[in-house]
Amino acid sequence: MGSAPFVGQRGQGGESAGRWTVEAEPNETVETPDTMSREDTATTEPWTVLVVGRDADVHVALDRIFEGATYAGRPIRILHGHSVLEAESVLRAESDISVILLDTEMETEDTGLRLVRTIREALCILDTRIVLRTGAPGDAPDADIVLRYDINDYRARTELTEARLFSAVVAALRSYDRLRTIANQRDELGRMNLTLEQRIAERTQELLDSETRLRSILDTSVMPIFITAVATGQVLYANRSANHLLGLVETRRDHGIWHRPADRRRILDGVARHTQVHDIEAQMIAVDGHRFWALIAAIGTTFDGEPCVLTSFSDISSRKAMEEELKQLAATDALTGIGNRRQLMELGDREMRRARRYSNSLSIMLLDIDHFKRINDEHGHAIGDVTLKAMVQCCLQQLREIDIICRLGGEEFVVLMPETPVEAAATAAERLRLAVADVKVPAANDQTVAFTVSIGLTAPRADDKTLGDVLMRADEALYAAKHSGRNRVVTVT
Repeated sequence: MGSAPFVGQRGQGGESAGRWTVEAEPNETVETPDTMSREDTATTEPWTVLVVGRDADVHVALDRIFEGATYAGRPIRILHGHSVLEAESVLRAESDISVILLDTEMETEDTGLRLVRTIREALCILDTRIVLRTGAPGDAPDADIVLRYDINDYRARTELTEARLFSAVVAALRSYDRLRTIANQRDELGRMNLTLEQRIAERTQELLDSETRLRSILDTSVMPIFITAVATGQVLYANRSANHLLGLVETRRDHGIWHRPADRRRILDGVARHTQVHDIEAQMIAVDGHRFWALIAAIGTTFDGEPCVLTSFSDISSRKAMEEELKQLAATDALTGIGNRRQLMELGDREMRRARRYSNSLSIMLLDIDHFKRINDEHGHAIGDVTLKAMVQCCLQQLREIDIICRLGGEEFVVLMPETPVEAAATAAERLRLAVADVKVPAANDQTVAFTVSIGLTAPRADDKTLGDVLMRADEALYAAKHSGRNRVVTVT
């Protein structure tokens, strides 16, 4: 037939293909005839696999491999199309084909791909998974064709053993099953949304028909709710919660409750375009003057015949504070309280961009505590931690407010010195080195621990792309400082 013989990997004694085992994802099953009951086979709608091609060996192999096999509790039915016309006839007759195993070379070299086009465009069969069987590994279809016609997989004849054929079909079945599950869920959500929208519409109409009823409902809400005129911002209604928190009354306009007036305009524009908006985060101003974060929803309506906006919100200041705290924790070294490696990379790249944009100087120091391991070994890690914190405090006292110090890792620290030429940075580094040498850390038995630092100093070059490029050069300078006796500053530019 011009194709490679199938190499079965089905176990000893010529066991049937139904004894193949496939690792299924959670909640999925691929059963064998030994585990599938006769009743299940008789009452469960089968998966349908259409095999299209002139190679009789493939048709025979598929029948043998999937004889009695099930996937997800459903049997697998194999249909055959030995020509394009026969395949099209099957496709028009069958309403639910799960997978098509298609030979790309049939009557002509492009017959198979033309059939793919017919399946997707003429017959509008979109969910069915298509696995192409190509002549050789180099005959794979173009990526454009794979994407355009949603081809699930392709395999060369020369590499298509029974095991791989089985795996390809089962993988395609799994993909088809997922697509159908998603489609069913989408349809169900659509029906639920439609029902929900109808219920909302009915309820909204009832509320609009009776402003007295609307007022009584809103007044009992613990969530602040207020209604303002679109044209003027005049407060037409404010429930007790809105009055208590914002001081809104029906003689006031809402302009003064927004920290950023642009947020009010953004909400009005959103309502004008979409009738309603939700999940808008903005800062508002309470009646006592303090600012707080609010999660806002608004809907366009009418009140006393005037176009207006009904706005409700909840105070999310605690959540925003927690988010800010988590953000700070993610960027802070827990031991020393300064920036960690993550913040260093972010701030370092920012300072490099700023220095290039404004043609400013930028110097970078890499500090390492000399013989830090000896401190840990002789005095314990607790004293080592105290030493690290003492070194950081010394640096903060010696450096300027605009300088940035971050912990790179272990006993290594990086100092970013904006608007500082290397010559001036070298003077500052020497001053810092001497200050650290005077630090004494209390230890057990009335002892003190003295320590020194070695410093590598450099500055960005024109060809440096990231902070990492500069740090490599600073590390070279630090290495030179270490190997020339420690407790010194070495500059590499």
